[in-house]
Amino acid sequence: MSDDVRVTPQAWNPRGEAVIVGSHGKPLMVFGGIPGEEATVWVQHKGRNQSLGLWRHSDTPDPHRVEPPCDRYTACGGCPLMHLDVEGQWMAREALVREALAEHGLDDVTIGARHASPDGLDGYRHVVKLGTGYSDQGSLRVGAWGRRTRTIVPIPNCPVTTETLRRCMSAVAHHVIELNIRPYDPEADSGVLRSVVLRQSRTTGEVLVTLVVGRRIRQLTDLAEAIANDVSEVAGVWMHTNTDPGNAIWTRDEWGAIHVRPLIGKAWIEEEVGGVSYRMGPGDFFQTNPAVAEVLYTRALDALQVQHGTPVVDLYAGVGGMALQASRRSGWALGVETIEGAVVHARESARRNGLTAEFLCEDVFHAMPDVHKRLGGRRPVVVVNPARRGLEDGVIDEIVKLEPRRIGYISCNPRALARDLALLRDKGFTIGQLELFDMFPNTPHVEVLVVLEGKATDQREPRAPRRKVVRRS
Repeated sequence: MSDDVRVTPQAWNPRGEAVIVGSHGKPLMVFGGIPGEEATVWVQHKGRNQSLGLWRHSDTPDPHRVEPPCDRYTACGGCPLMHLDVEGQWMAREALVREALAEHGLDDVTIGARHASPDGLDGYRHVVKLGTGYSDQGSLRVGAWGRRTRTIVPIPNCPVTTETLRRCMSAVAHHVIELNIRPYDPEADSGVLRSVVLRQSRTTGEVLVTLVVGRRIRQLTDLAEAIANDVSEVAGVWMHTNTDPGNAIWTRDEWGAIHVRPLIGKAWIEEEVGGVSYRMGPGDFFQTNPAVAEVLYTRALDALQVQHGTPVVDLYAGVGGMALQASRRSGWALGVETIEGAVVHARESARRNGLTAEFLCEDVFHAMPDVHKRLGGRRPVVVVNPARRGLEDGVIDEIVKLEPRRIGYISCNPRALARDLALLRDKGFTIGQLELFDMFPNTPHVEVLVVLEGKATDQREPRAPRRKVVRRS
């Protein structure tokens, strides 16, 4: 049975909840709580390993507490720090980063500059992922997946998305319900629509819609046409089939490609960041907050002291976000990416922008012997931006063999970052200050940049290798 307790949280967890460790060692996770603020908490669930609670009120509120400007704040849970002002949100993120550093013996590593979102706390999201399901009464629903559940929460007025995407979400929900397109259940292999992905270009305002389905039916074309008719910014609507179990939105083939089929309109939209134009198609990854991405890319290249003639290796290059920026400044860059579709788009963007950048399509560890052949002895600048798991086993040793002058590590996971920084320090690299970028305002997630200095074995200037022609397959 749920009840109220009076507690004072001690710390943050990575989900943005305030944590209380009880006398028996089982933590209570409080949504809406703040460490150090005594509060009345409703204990909603008592589990074997942890309990879950919801903040009710505080007699003496924390000075950084604000009223969340969203009526779905609690049900959705996608913006768990929305009850804090800007400074309070930064303090929460810094606390999580410091805790991760301390766990790996890096207490002496300092946190430097903070980089705010140029678009502020609202209207910054240019990507929205929607799920489908039913209400308690059995009615169709389209919206966000709920806090710690798979319940669908309608979010037509979501304040952190752009105004255009809010109109798109409303159009999608309205026409899905009107056309009675049922949610797909992978276990029963029944229904049709699994999720909807909306991406808007900050540069052009155009929107690309991808319907993720379990099967194709005629009404999907009707749905696509209705959405495009309602929202003039919709440039194209595509379809991706995913019948796999689990909650993953995308399914990939053995080469990592995401297969899509056209319903109506264009296959891509364009985004310009730092003077480079990127084409993005259905399933392509690009930053949800393009304004912060531009700040991050510029700051990374400045901190890495990239100038004309500096050879740059971008590991985990994706669609070439950092590699193309580096090429524009240095005159040459090499990107390594395991997803074939991303490499195709990166090469295309290099050609369209007239940039000298090459891309290897292989996982990072197995690509490193080729990188060594190309850049051995040239002491390149290396950029790594791995997935949340961080650098895979063996990658650090391969990077060390390159004798890089500097390493720029970009991470969205402070724990994985701290683990890898400790290993790199053991290899002789000097860790610089961490810089934090508010890629996802109102959340505990933070993008971190840190530059590591290599050993000064000599003073020769690095130079790029002779360009290797990459033929279009």
